Amino acid sequence: MEMLTPRDDTRSPALFLEPRALTNADEQVKRASRFHHSIGAQRITLVRLISPKTYKPIEALLFLQKQGVLETEPGDEWLGELTFDGGKEHKTKDLRPDLPLVVRY
Repeated sequence: MEMLTPRDDTRSPALFLEPRALTNADEQVKRASRFHHSIGAQRITLVRLISPKTYKPIEALLFLQKQGVLETEPGDEWLGELTFDGGKEHKTKDLRPDLPLVVRY
């Protein structure tokens, strides 16, 4: 994995890229077809990162945003949001306070 967040940056999220060898789309589809999630989720369709209003994004985060890998927006505190299958079931699981994550499916 290639780390995009500088080692001395303690304010930014840990951003990294997987090598292509780990992201072979055909192999992923074949492996995924063997597993069925209990909520029926199949594909991540949106990743959103909400950061404190005082946070100034690093270049790597801006790059990923421009590439369409994730959306960002300011908020009160750090929060990740994952949406599966476009949120077609219109259901939400908020994992806070244990984990700063909201899952939509």
